[in-house]
Amino acid sequence: MNDIHVHGLQYFVIIAEQKKKNKFLNLLGEFGARGIETVYAHGSMSPSAIAAAFGLEAEQGKVMLTCLLQNEKAKKLIDVLYNEYKFDKPNTGIAFSVSVEGIAF
Repeated sequence: MNDIHVHGLQYFVIIAEQKKKNKFLNLLGEFGARGIETVYAHGSMSPSAIAAAFGLEAEQGKVMLTCLLQNEKAKKLIDVLYNEYKFDKPNTGIAFSVSVEGIAF
């Protein structure tokens, strides 16, 4: 097994509504993402009388997209998600990245 060190690489994660999956997959492609993986999941909010009274709905269909991105592209993508897709607002999505110091093959 070879240990190949790649500097400036981020493991990038987007969690959002399933209906927005294709939009975010296209966006990842525009940013040069590699090794994209799609996982379907359910949200954790459960409907209740109080939530219904305030008009809140339980969004259960979620998608988690993971990939590898270069450092600079990951930073730019975070800006796009927060500024254009309003990820800073509740119930819009979550995005984060983790630095990858090396990959073993």
